[in-house]
Amino acid sequence: MPPGEEEDAVKFYGAILGLTQVDKPPELAPRGGVWFRTGGLEVHLGIEEPFTPARKAHPAFLVQDLETLRERIELAGYRVTDDVPLEGFHRCHVRDPFGNRLELVEPS
Repeated sequence: MPPGEEEDAVKFYGAILGLTQVDKPPELAPRGGVWFRTGGLEVHLGIEEPFTPARKAHPAFLVQDLETLRERIELAGYRVTDDVPLEGFHRCHVRDPFGNRLELVEPS
């Protein structure tokens, strides 16, 4: 993520996606960025300068109630796009505030 954008990360990943923000270790906190946890997974958003968003490589989050999450994302002003269906799954993509691609997947 770009420098100084931690607040936008907390809004998107925390308030919208529902991930829990966790403290970075004191040794790493001065570097900036934000960490989140969901289930047994942690997402570490680090600072890059210059920043280039990940447009192809992406994490896929297994979610419950994809439709409600999708509505919450769209109400927050983000565009959600459908992708080619995969057998047994509903899925879509969204870009975080920094342009990184995320996939949201729910078993059908």
